[in-house]
Amino acid sequence: MLTSDLVRTTIRGEHVEPLYLDTDAFKAREKAELLTTIFESYRDEPRGDIEEQVQAVVGHGTDYKIWRGLAKLLDDRSEFETVAEVEPQRIRREAFERAAERDMAVEGWRDEVVEEVAGALEIDTEAVEAGLYADLDARQRLVEYEPIEPQALLHRYNLALAQAVLYDATHLEIELGETDPNMLRYLFQALKFNRLMHRVQRIDDGYRLIVDGPASLFERNRKYGTHMATFLPALVLADDWHLRAELDWEDEAREFHLSDDEGLVSHYEAQGQWKADEEERFEEKFASTETDWTLERRGTILELDDNNVIIPDYILEHPDGREVYLEIVGFWRLSYLKRRIDLLVEREDMPLILAVSDRLSAGQKELEESPAEVFFFKTVILVDKVLEAAAAATEDAD
Repeated sequence: MLTSDLVRTTIRGEHVEPLYLDTDAFKAREKAELLTTIFESYRDEPRGDIEEQVQAVVGHGTDYKIWRGLAKLLDDRSEFETVAEVEPQRIRREAFERAAERDMAVEGWRDEVVEEVAGALEIDTEAVEAGLYADLDARQRLVEYEPIEPQALLHRYNLALAQAVLYDATHLEIELGETDPNMLRYLFQALKFNRLMHRVQRIDDGYRLIVDGPASLFERNRKYGTHMATFLPALVLADDWHLRAELDWEDEAREFHLSDDEGLVSHYEAQGQWKADEEERFEEKFASTETDWTLERRGTILELDDNNVIIPDYILEHPDGREVYLEIVGFWRLSYLKRRIDLLVEREDMPLILAVSDRLSAGQKELEESPAEVFFFKTVILVDKVLEAAAAATEDAD
């Protein structure tokens, strides 16, 4: 992600517009190639040396933010670690204790200290010198780097600019044209994986996704903003879409519009399934539980009244023919859950369980009399709770 000081935008009327790079411009491609070459060729080298090379490429001109932004994205793909045969703190302690006993006016005192420390720690003098301050940021070494092609880096930069704007979104509306069913399921799974509070409506030529943003929570939530930004690359994979975001931009109401016409390129691949940690654990626990119910992650698109749509995470099936849907809700507000429940009340033939995270616990008591089966979980979704709710939901349906 780009930090706020590296985000480049302009204001046109009420609209915020990112200042995208021309990914085909010679200068941009040249800078991207120079920067990627630095990270690729400086593996196992100190961060300080890499930063010196990056600064030489970035310079101090008017385009400083652009090139520094590219470097930031490369740094995000890197892992730096302290590399030393012995913990640097221990080396320093041994060295400082011996240095305190020396007359620093005597020539060669430092070499003697290094040799004594090497002997005490059973390492060579080169390891002492290398490890003495190896834990400083500038001395940490590049141990892992995920390569990226220069052109892909430029595309990644443009997408990161758009993502940065969404941190300040208070409301999103996304319209999808006629879309392949597999892509629809992929997008809905991405929404749910990122725990975004959303509604889905069927429209004449596709779907409308309405997403509440981080600023619409009781307090600004940086983690939720990250989730919104993480969803965008999944949306970019679709062929026909338009996004309108309402923003609280520098304490002013603004809008941000984005569509497939912008030509943004995603680094995601539309394959596999989005699955949160709690879902992984729940599936593992369910598989080891003795029960007649079976659990399947199906991503079924359920049409409700008034053109509303809901996409549960799982379906539970019983040999006697009973079926129950399970939806997992991460971020929420009481009004959001009530709206979700109201949609389901109208469809008594569609038993659904809501497993709700208790991270935002305000309003739990008001849901105790809910006609839908609702239960709260901390970090683990209890299988017994789900089975109990499934039985109750099908009894209610009967």
